[in-house]
Amino acid sequence: MTAPAPTDVCDVCGALLAQREAAKDAGRSGEVGDCERELRDALDERTGVHTASVPPRPYDVSRSPVPVPGCEPCAELAARRAAARSAFDYSAVGDANVLMRTHQRLEHGHVRRT
Repeated sequence: MTAPAPTDVCDVCGALLAQREAAKDAGRSGEVGDCERELRDALDERTGVHTASVPPRPYDVSRSPVPVPGCEPCAELAARRAAARSAFDYSAVGDANVLMRTHQRLEHGHVRRT
């Protein structure tokens, strides 16, 4: 994949573009690839594009979270979820599950599941 050429070229990007073109003209494909990687990194740094160093932990969303006994926010969210489920509002059921998972992760350090 070829790195896009920036519209307003900084000194670093300009030097990398010139180096990439010189390597292309000389047929040095390995150096072209190196220049393109460095150029992409420089562009990402300038535009604030970053990737997570650690991927997020996957959540098992197939099971609803269980309220923590004695926790008022958990009980309120469980009641909201039950009301939504009885009204066949599955979007609201999903919203309540997301809110309960977030609450449990932040306040209780874990998510209780059935």
